[in-house]
Amino acid sequence: MGNSRVDTVEIKSMYRASGTSLAPKLRRLPAMAALFAATIAPPAKAQEDLSEINNGTNPTLLTTQFGLQYQFNQINSDLNTGLFEAFYTQPFGEGGKRAFRITVPGSDSPFNANPIFGGKPGVEFTLGDISVTYIDVFYLTEKNGAAFTFELFLDTAETEAAGYGQFAGETSAFYAWFLNNGAIFAPAWVQTFGLEGGNDQGQNVNTTTIDFYYVPKLKNPRFYLTFDPAIIHDWETDATFGSLQVTAGMLTGKAFGGDGQVFIKPGILFGGDRPAEWSVQVGYKVLNF
Repeated sequence: MGNSRVDTVEIKSMYRASGTSLAPKLRRLPAMAALFAATIAPPAKAQEDLSEINNGTNPTLLTTQFGLQYQFNQINSDLNTGLFEAFYTQPFGEGGKRAFRITVPGSDSPFNANPIFGGKPGVEFTLGDISVTYIDVFYLTEKNGAAFTFELFLDTAETEAAGYGQFAGETSAFYAWFLNNGAIFAPAWVQTFGLEGGNDQGQNVNTTTIDFYYVPKLKNPRFYLTFDPAIIHDWETDATFGSLQVTAGMLTGKAFGGDGQVFIKPGILFGGDRPAEWSVQVGYKVLNF
């Protein structure tokens, strides 16, 4: 689950490795290796204030968010791609337990410049599939919480390599445990599927992801970490592989009427069927405005 389960509950398979054989496999895997070492703690009063800020890691605590992020994907020694995303989340309803989120992606890939895939020579960066996500936290106590999401991917990609080539959907459900030591454990099931039976090449999307989101409680509330191991199975190609992502973030203070933060999310994929080798994502977001 990335920076917030809203993020990965968005879970979002983070590897849209643009290319006809790779694009349908995963849009972005679920959430990766530590950046970090908090060596100087702020005064106790400052820590107390920071501890009250929603940093987005609690998947059941929805809040307004706006952010920009870019992910570099190393597909193999000869190929890499990128994914830029701008996103906005708006809670609504009683207690703010529901939310809508819109994500606008930009695909950065050499495949986008290939006329075979509908691209223009020399133009590697292009619009991907814009998506809208509905999030519903339907159960919440002091010890547990549960939610489901549905994300609709619109067929807006400007090239065949930049998106699914059809309308697609992604459902997810998770159950969170709020542990006595302040940590959060929230495993999730995610299903990504095509809604039109395939793209123009007859390639469809049908992927299952099981992910195990964990957020340790750090002594310094200015910083946070999330760990997100996952198992992914592509039913269309009968491919199974694993991934691990670790997010490390830092609150940067008040910004644009909310709370700013920066984060880095390195990741690695495992198994002979993996569609990429490793990735790293960096981003900036503002919450609670």
